[in-house]
Amino acid sequence: YAVQHRGQESAGIVSSDGHGLYSETGMGHVNEIFTKSRLKNLKGKTAIGHTRYSTAGESALKNAQPIVVCCSQGDVALCHNGNLVNASEIRQHLEKSGSIFQSTSDSEVILHLIDRSQQDTIEGAIEEALNQLTGAYSLLFLTHEKMIAVRDPKGFRPLSLGWLDSSPVVASETCAFDLIEAKFDREVEPGEMVDLSETGLES
Repeated sequence: YAVQHRGQESAGIVSSDGHGLYSETGMGHVNEIFTKSRLKNLKGKTAIGHTRYSTAGESALKNAQPIVVCCSQGDVALCHNGNLVNASEIRQHLEKSGSIFQSTSDSEVILHLIDRSQQDTIEGAIEEALNQLTGAYSLLFLTHEKMIAVRDPKGFRPLSLGWLDSSPVVASETCAFDLIEAKFDREVEPGEMVDLSETGLES
């Protein structure tokens, strides 16, 4: 609710219970999409959410985020705020080599690059993918085990880290922390990747 102004076309939430990812997305505003019955489908105690406005890709449900895929790194969900300057060029290359895209959003390019990575860890695959991209981005990834926050090397897009009791929270604006009575800690640094899991926080 607190970041509805960041996008009013669509919204989504993906949650994790440690065994699977559960997704609910829709066109419209947060209060229109997330009825009590839909919220009940979001199992677990970890989640990422997104409100979207079009910067790349049409205004359509297929472009609503978070985007969820099953890839070489397992189940991964992605929220992306920003613009990727070379996404179209990379997408054309990926399509020519056999990749099939489900959306027209430049955010999906990130997931395809992660899937193609030969790195052993999700963090390594994310780093390898982002090193091929140019532009502005703040990213949240969700797997069965953890949430990963990443900010682009120039820090073009904001990304804040806070705490709700002993649980970490991340948001594009600190007004989201105020609504849930979380305490702001710091900004995710430009070029920083932060792992958030049951074992704590690792930068």
